[in-house]
Amino acid sequence: MKTSSYFERGNTPPGTLQVAAALLSFIVVLTRGSKDNRRTRQLPAQPAADVTARSELSDATQKKNKEVASLRSESKPKALFHIAISAAKEWVAHRASSKGAALALYTLFSLAPMLVLVVTIAGLFFGEDTVRNQLLQQMSGMMGEQGGEGVRTILAGTKQENAGVIAGLISAGLVLVSATSAFSELKDSLDELWEVPPSKESGIWSVIRQRVLSFGVILVVALMLMISLAVSTALAAMDSIWPGGDGSPLKIISVVISHLISFGIVTALFAVIFKYLPATKIAWKDVIVGALITATLFIIGKTAIGIYVANADIGSAYGAAGSVVIMILWVYYSAQIFFYGSLFTHEYAMKLGSRADATDVENLPNSSMEPGERARLLRTAH
Repeated sequence: MKTSSYFERGNTPPGTLQVAAALLSFIVVLTRGSKDNRRTRQLPAQPAADVTARSELSDATQKKNKEVASLRSESKPKALFHIAISAAKEWVAHRASSKGAALALYTLFSLAPMLVLVVTIAGLFFGEDTVRNQLLQQMSGMMGEQGGEGVRTILAGTKQENAGVIAGLISAGLVLVSATSAFSELKDSLDELWEVPPSKESGIWSVIRQRVLSFGVILVVALMLMISLAVSTALAAMDSIWPGGDGSPLKIISVVISHLISFGIVTALFAVIFKYLPATKIAWKDVIVGALITATLFIIGKTAIGIYVANADIGSAYGAAGSVVIMILWVYYSAQIFFYGSLFTHEYAMKLGSRADATDVENLPNSSMEPGERARLLRTAH
């Protein structure tokens, strides 16, 4: 045919191949560009909030490093004073007074079953009557006579009569759940004060784990009580041997030893709570410093609360419920001291202790940013 013979003879129009190649190249470029555009549109853009969070994280880290360097250049007493001021600010920012009110309410409902467990455990070694008397003596010394009357009423109701196996198991389960409620609330409060991210665990196993941990703290309380009983028994035996009256040197030494041991027991109890209740790892050297400060404040606060309760005459104002009101007030004010001690421990760990050199967002000190701002960084900066 003419057409085929025309091309077979090589009569291709001049520049036809060049034009075809150029068109083909242009089509390829357009196709590749279209695919690249689609791929670019499909890639998720980095959220603006994430960029802002990382910028704020960097600024907060720099601020923290400057603050840590400033504290380290100061003398130890001055640095501790600044940490105490910072802890007071965080105490206000985290609304510790509200947490103390919630803890007082939980303690009111948990106190009776908690005393049942402590009396039962310690009574295995010293006898329940001896343990009750020691508890009454200790609580009356902290709450005063009116508060002691409330404790006496509760202890009188802890005497359990023999019951069947099933009834005993049900009663033991209810007592265990009720007794651990206060420590469970305390753990939640400490997690908030330490700004621990919410746990991903959920369901019955998380609840059981938390209750077991709370029960462990009750065991520690029982152990502390047994140590106190043993020390009191030893000192009483020494008093009967040593001659002289209340003003004798040996008697003074006995009293000093008793107070030092009581201070050590309170410090050990706070250290265990600070170390194991919050859902975050805390170095022992930070815990010991915080526990010593908290125990000192607790001893001072105990005296101040006792003077206030005695002079306010709260018991007569509330009549028969006066002893209960006094117990609630004592727990409330003691909780404020405890929460402040926890925040002091946190500030010390972040600025002078084991976490002072950390730069990740979990270890940033509270004072670097507002609590809500820091919580947002925890959600977006990773």
